[in-house]
Amino acid sequence: MSLLNTSLRRPVTIVVLVLALCLGGLLGLRHMAKDVFPPLGIPTLYVAQPFGGMDPARWRAR
Repeated sequence: MSLLNTSLRRPVTIVVLVLALCLGGLLGLRHMAKDVFPPLGIPTLYVAQPFGGMDPARWRAR
């Protein structure tokens, strides 16, 4: 029994199933947590190493 034959024989059943799926999706979307990922407080470390003798004036386009 294919879905097409079933939907042609019982259209009200198919409409009720579609409405139930839509309602379930809307309820699920409404009750879903707003933030899926937890706040990440990962510490960030930036390292700056000065490189002596390499001033920008030396590397200008010639």
